[in-house]
Amino acid sequence: MNRTYFIFLLSVFLFAGQLKSEETIWLEDFEEAVQRSKTGNKPLLMVFSGSDWCKPCMILEKTIFNTERFKQFAKDSLVLLKLDFPARKENQPAKEIMAKREAVAEVYNQSGSFPSVIILDGDKKVLGKTGYKKGSVENYIEHLKSFLAGYKYTGDLTQPTLKKYQRKVSLMGSPFEFVVVCEDPEVAAIVLDVAITESERVEKMISSWDENSQTSWINKNAGIQAVKVDDELFQLIKRSLKISDLTDGAFDISFASIDKHWKFDRSMTALPDEVELKKSVALINYKNIVLDEANHTVFLKNKGMKIGFGAIGKGYVADKTAQLMKDMGVKSGMVNAGGDLIAWGNGYGNEKWKVGIADPDKEKGIISWLDIQDMAVVTSGDYERYSMIDGVRYAHIINPKTGYPVTGLKSVTIVCKNAEVADALATSVFVLGQQKGLELINQLRDVECILVNDQNGMVTSKNLILNYITANQ
Repeated sequence: MNRTYFIFLLSVFLFAGQLKSEETIWLEDFEEAVQRSKTGNKPLLMVFSGSDWCKPCMILEKTIFNTERFKQFAKDSLVLLKLDFPARKENQPAKEIMAKREAVAEVYNQSGSFPSVIILDGDKKVLGKTGYKKGSVENYIEHLKSFLAGYKYTGDLTQPTLKKYQRKVSLMGSPFEFVVVCEDPEVAAIVLDVAITESERVEKMISSWDENSQTSWINKNAGIQAVKVDDELFQLIKRSLKISDLTDGAFDISFASIDKHWKFDRSMTALPDEVELKKSVALINYKNIVLDEANHTVFLKNKGMKIGFGAIGKGYVADKTAQLMKDMGVKSGMVNAGGDLIAWGNGYGNEKWKVGIADPDKEKGIISWLDIQDMAVVTSGDYERYSMIDGVRYAHIINPKTGYPVTGLKSVTIVCKNAEVADALATSVFVLGQQKGLELINQLRDVECILVNDQNGMVTSKNLILNYITANQ
């Protein structure tokens, strides 16, 4: 009897100790948790739970949050906040406490998902959202870390030791580079893996070479029937048509019908047949792309029409991937999608990112540079891809109204907040030429440009400040 009594008491003490441990780890007041996050320079993990009715909440609590491994990780890495919404009356806190929790839920859990796990910084900015996930506690911790790039997991007030992690791959026929600035190589690896996977996904969606892509299905059904597409592709096409209107057709995604006439891998030895080229040019007209908002369909009016995203796709991939990396908690990073670059936060060394403007006549040479932060810089040049025919260089940028490569400019660089827009405008300015192109950019808000003409003259838009290369640099 005494032995049984002792074991019972020991169990009670252990259980009470566990409760005490949990009480010291988990906070229940939002503002207090935010304050601790701010002063301790630690991210805040906030859980919306239904402790007496939500089965996934109970499983998450038991298999993850109550484990010693998670407590060890959270002790120095996180401020923990649990906002419980029990269904049973006897488990509910005072009305004023519930009112506070509901007010927080209205801001951070509008969908009413349970469990909902949200990571915030000390300024209440959302770094990531998740919930119940099957898997080990180690996997869950790594999942949480993917939102925390840039944080130092010691709970002290020292600045994190940041390093630059990068990955280079070939996508869309161009070299892509992804850069994460953070302190944890494991977090960086996760972010870079996800970024590359996302880029591959978008490439597949917009590819006109993949016969099974939605873009290819649109082209195959030109002049036949409308094709239902995902909202993501529909909106990209819709934005493309707006840029076509803005540039009076200098940018036109229906240019793809002339792809078959030109090869810019230096294998061409003669110009395309002029009669056949004119037939393809006659098919180019963005106004013959019909969008049905209600049904999310795309229809190309004429047989033989083709759309392609060569003049906007890499910029879109850069924007899409950069936003995903930000959503994963990367406060400083860069995506360079074959010359379509977007960078945010500070570069390595806590300084602004330095972006070189390529010298069109010197491989790996630069003629100037920009200090940027939270900006996109896109450069297109006639030196990138071209063919030499009878001693004349024909660059890869085609005028959609003539079917022939443009002349007059060697390179165009666009600087603005959005890589997709910058990509499309770089092509547009090439087609419009120096005078009209410069006039267009000077009319646009928060958009700048750098033009190098075929006489090696460099001109910029009215508000751009460049850093020039000196003889000693």
